[in-house]
Amino acid sequence: MPNQSFPSPRPSGFTLVEIMLSVAIIALILLILVSIVSQTAQTWRYTTGKVEQFREARTAFERMTVRLSQATLNTYWDYDNPASPKRYERRSELRYINGLANGTSEKLVGNLPSKDRYTHCVFFHAPLGLVADTSAKGYRGLENLLNVWGYYVELGTDVDYRASFLSQLPARKRFRLMELMQPSEEMGTYQFTSGLDTKVPPGPKSESYTLPSWFAGPVNKNYTGIISPIRPLADNIVALIILPQLSKQDVKTTGGNSTDLAPSYSYDSTKKSTNKVLNPKNQLPPLIQITMVAIDEVSASRLNPADLATPLARFTKSADFDKDLKLDPSRQENDSLENKLAGKTVRASYRVFTTNVPIRAAKWSRSQSDN
Repeated sequence: MPNQSFPSPRPSGFTLVEIMLSVAIIALILLILVSIVSQTAQTWRYTTGKVEQFREARTAFERMTVRLSQATLNTYWDYDNPASPKRYERRSELRYINGLANGTSEKLVGNLPSKDRYTHCVFFHAPLGLVADTSAKGYRGLENLLNVWGYYVELGTDVDYRASFLSQLPARKRFRLMELMQPSEEMGTYQFTSGLDTKVPPGPKSESYTLPSWFAGPVNKNYTGIISPIRPLADNIVALIILPQLSKQDVKTTGGNSTDLAPSYSYDSTKKSTNKVLNPKNQLPPLIQITMVAIDEVSASRLNPADLATPLARFTKSADFDKDLKLDPSRQENDSLENKLAGKTVRASYRVFTTNVPIRAAKWSRSQSDN
């Protein structure tokens, strides 16, 4: 059989053009993947950063609403005049008050030489059981002791609230949500009481209890060298708006609006109104709408507080709440707080926290006396 020769097979492989095209496609895919991963990481860092920045504000807001829901007046019925009684009246030695911290028509706390107070404030009595001497055995089991509590927004440095080892750091001027926590041992409420609101109680320290002495003293006192009942609850809180409201059932019964109870935001349990439906005398508001506005630290570090002066002074009529607060691109920057924060002048990153707080101890009644 003659020898037969077969042609050897041609070696297989990729041409240079094919290899270059494959490399280009792989590089393009890798570039797209890197871009997607980078954008995802950036979005995650941004979102996480915002959550972290406003976590303190959110925690402070929740704490404030929980404390406020525990406000009490511990009311009772007593003679209108012990010397010549004619009827029973609802009475209370405890108080609740909210309103403008430092407005033109009302100043519940006012400004201090080195500190400015903005928007609204609230002060109340609550059975929170705070004592200064936690080691004292006599206070054990007395978790319902009364305290004076309150909240307001203040612009000032952090020098007074620092630990001593941080005294060398530069001062940080910020808006802050402040909390008053007066211990039960230091509460001077009952030194002002006398059985009748209109009488001045005896004693060298006596004064009319209709004045804000029960909270203004601790708020405006200089506590240098001793433990202060005032502390910053959260930084970068630029506004606190407090609106007492009637319940939905009361609004339905009266045929009015929820803002009728506090048309100027102010509510004082020592005041008396001729309108029995809206009479706050020795009564807690059934519902309180709390709104808090916070900005992030980056915005706060470059903020000029004077830029917010006009919008922060607007919250004087509860009927204008939406107009004074909410963003409306069709209006000017100073026409609302959100317009100013989002506007070209400030350009702040901010959050608005709002909730309705039902007061547990509120027992709203149109009847102020037994007749």
